[in-house]
Amino acid sequence: MSQPQLDSVRSMYDERSEQYDENKVHVRQARDYLDWAQVKEGESVLDLACGTGLVALGAKDVVGPSGYVVGVDISEGMLNVARRKAEAAGVEVLFTNHDISDLSGLEILPKGSIGFDVITCAAALILLDDPLQAVRNWSTLLRPGGRVVTDVQTKDANLVMNIFAAIAPGVGETVPWHAHRWQSQAALEQLMVDAGLTVQTVFETGTYATTHYDRAAAPDLFDQAVGKSMFKNFGREPMREKAKALFVDKFTHLAGPTGAIDEECRYWIVVATSPL
Repeated sequence: MSQPQLDSVRSMYDERSEQYDENKVHVRQARDYLDWAQVKEGESVLDLACGTGLVALGAKDVVGPSGYVVGVDISEGMLNVARRKAEAAGVEVLFTNHDISDLSGLEILPKGSIGFDVITCAAALILLDDPLQAVRNWSTLLRPGGRVVTDVQTKDANLVMNIFAAIAPGVGETVPWHAHRWQSQAALEQLMVDAGLTVQTVFETGTYATTHYDRAAAPDLFDQAVGKSMFKNFGREPMREKAKALFVDKFTHLAGPTGAIDEECRYWIVVATSPL
């Protein structure tokens, strides 16, 4: 990722770190990741964009003392939470600060190993400027036959993010995510194929959460959003009022004649393996 992109993502997640685990979707998805990856006792796991360690610490519970787990994240705030949790649980997981799009130079492989058994990356692919190059980079740390598991939200799974992405050009702003790339399961599957991996399965999850939005609540929804780190740039003066008007207009268009939107939080998941 470019330095401005890295700085934006780092700041966003540093600010969210202490409250991140309060989101039950994050907790539930992390638990599901262990099933999707079919993590087993004694395996080595590299968890990219590990955040507060939800997947990494869950993986350590499964792989046990004979297994090996590394978590990598750009946010020191998130990593500090993960390290505290590991210490409290009395388990050993290596948490390190690094850009997950380029892992070159990191000495993280298990001793005597040519690669990890499993690489996971939950809820972060959408942030990468060049996801193909990133996945190719990840695969160099995967043993032959090793597994990669990653995801993107379905295209309608996050109404607020989609609206801010749509109105950003109108106020001369940018967003640190690339939802436009991920409009179908097929795009996620093709990414793995282009990276030289073999897709084992690609699927859509069930609904993790449902949120009902009414047109009348759109102005308040904007105000709440720009109070959070992810959208705070849209709350800056003098763009705030224009951004708010664009937000409400876009919401109204999406809501249509019913004046309401029901958002379902779902994910597209891919599991792929490296060549034997």
